[in-house]
This record gives sequence, structure tokens and C-alpha cells, in this order.
Amino acid sequence: MNPIDRCFARLADNGRKALMPYLTAGYPAIGSLHGLVAAAVEGGADIIEVGIPFSDPVADGPVIQGTSQRAIENGMTPSLALQQLSTLPKNEGSPPIVVMTYTNVLMSLGYARFAAMAVEAGVSGVIVPDMPVEASDELRVHLATAGVHMIFMVTPNLSDARLQRISSQASGFLYLVSVLGTTGERSGTADIAEFVARVKRHTDLPLAVGFGVGTPEQARHFWGMVDGVIIGSALARRLNDADQAQKEAQQYLATFNDRAVSHATC
Repeated sequence: MNPIDRCFARLADNGRKALMPYLTAGYPAIGSLHGLVAAAVEGGADIIEVGIPFSDPVADGPVIQGTSQRAIENGMTPSLALQQLSTLPKNEGSPPIVVMTYTNVLMSLGYARFAAMAVEAGVSGVIVPDMPVEASDELRVHLATAGVHMIFMVTPNLSDARLQRISSQASGFLYLVSVLGTTGERSGTADIAEFVARVKRHTDLPLAVGFGVGTPEQARHFWGMVDGVIIGSALARRLNDADQAQKEAQQYLATFNDRAVSHATC
């Protein structure tokens, strides 16, 4: 069983919802990833999304774009990011790793090579925001053969026909974009109840919501409707100082629930 499937099943058995922080490989320092993954787990993370830096990240807001630029300046590359992921601890309590990257990165590596590298790195899922489902067949085949989920994003403005098309090809979970636009913190909480209800008519996959989730109150609001929340820009903004990044990550994520003490590991 893919670790993502196992994680959501265990959380459901425990009546819990997933906390899913986003980290940029190579940010704030070239060697920060190991320590930040450990700190995120201590803070209660269930699934960790790791961004492979890209120079033109169309789905990312200014904060995440800034982390990618700094990571590239630090010397991070797609191959190095996957190599660092391959050396993370792998045990029963380790969180599933989902990689977020872009089509140009994958084309440069080659889909088959990337899938092989992802498996070796212990990656359980892949998100490619700029790859429409119609262009995903080749990549999905390589990932599925390797046992890696291809995870798609869906937005509130999609038609039911489009939601059905995407849901039929997705695996692992669906990434619900709470608001139109790029990633980033929002002062309010989006009303996604109707959106969630529409998506659930087309899939039984777990649903995770991202974009604009930055406070425990927002997370709890969304947890009432979906299976996981993704914390990106609000976390990244706290990690600028490499010396304090691990402490900041652990303390910030721990505010979202009590899992820093009683963590239902995946």
C-alpha cells in the first residue's frame, strides 16, 4: 500500500485529519531539509510536501517564489533535492513525502528517469501544478508503475465535467485550492463548503485543502469538511533564519493541534 493511502486510513481510524506542511528543498539553507522534516514531524506533521525549486513557479505566490529563488541561489537542483530526500529516515513513523515540481523540470530529467529517482528517494506522491490532466498520461504511467501517486489540483471555478475528468485520473488525494490565484496567506477563511460537496460527488479520494491556510482557526474550519490541510506560505515566512528555522517550524506547527504530544504517526 502506498504510504499516503496508509496514512489517511490510519488517521481516519483515529478520527484525525492530516496536517501537511510545505517545505522548499534548499531553503533557508542548502542543507536545511533533514532538520526541517524532523522538526515538522515533532510539530505534528502527517504528510510533508517538498517543493523542488523552479525559476518560474506559476502556482506560487511571492513568499514561496522567494524560497525557490533563495534555494536556487543556495545551489539546490532537482537531482540534489531528490538525493537529499533519499537520505531521510525511512521507518514506520516517517511521514509520506509528496514532491511538488513543474513540467519543465520533469522534461529535463525525463519522465521515466524522474519516476525511478522518485522511488529511490522514497517519494509517495507527485504534484505538477502546470501539467493538465490531458498531458499527464505518460508521466502517470511511469509513476503508477513505480507505485507513486500523481496528485492533481482542483479549483472552485471548474465545471462538474472537468472535476469528473480530473478525479478519474487522480490518486492519493485531491488538492483543493481554496481560492483562485497563487499561494499565500489570507486574512479570512474561504467558504468552500459547496466546492467540497461538488468534489465529493466525483471521488472517494481524501481531500486536502491549501492556499490561504495560515492559522489554527482556519485549519480547524477546513478540517471540518476535508481530510487534510496544507500549510505553505505561513510556514515558509517563519523559516527565513536558518539558525532558528527548525525551532520555528516545530513551534508553529504545534499550534495547529495537540499532535506535538499525541501524534498519530503515519
